[in-house]
Amino acid sequence: MANAWYRAVGSPRRLHSRREEVLELLPKESIGAELGVYKGEFSKHILQIAKPCELHLVDVWWLEYGEHYPNWGPYSDYGELKTKDAYDQTIRVVERYGAGKNIVVHVGYDLDYLGSLPDGYFDWTYVDTSHEYEHSKVELEALRTKVKQGGLVTGDDWHDDPNHIHYGLARAVKEFCAENGWEIVLLSNWAQWAIRQGRSPHV
Repeated sequence: MANAWYRAVGSPRRLHSRREEVLELLPKESIGAELGVYKGEFSKHILQIAKPCELHLVDVWWLEYGEHYPNWGPYSDYGELKTKDAYDQTIRVVERYGAGKNIVVHVGYDLDYLGSLPDGYFDWTYVDTSHEYEHSKVELEALRTKVKQGGLVTGDDWHDDPNHIHYGLARAVKEFCAENGWEIVLLSNWAQWAIRQGRSPHV
């Protein structure tokens, strides 16, 4: 039944075998941004699959967290992971997989960075930042003008359960789509999502 639910006609829900399948939606040789980079692990997939001609990698790193990340369990080595080490790993990914590409690595807050760019700049963006409701609402409003007509806004950590710590992201996206006439074009079993201008279906 779960598989049928994902394949239902008209539903944006899809069963994927891996998280990075969402990147197959993105146009090749395009201009994009990853907001929330951490160690650059997903940046590698973006460079390999989407093959953007220009990519902006934006994260707060030490600006928000200082020398070490908080204790997020094994994800941050129980608070032992240094923010500079995560940044350096990102730089190594760029050096290895970004040859011939115009790649900007920016230490800073995504909303400030988006505000510094002209409207209609990106073909797509991938959002993996706080996942908090209020921040996500403001992010989406900023991206509404920074992404080209018909461009995609994609991201991580979609959760339908109101009790989930990151449910605020899904709530913000649904409200944004309803208020602005955008369409949810993909929701995957890997918590990936994608939206663009158009009518939002029932999800």
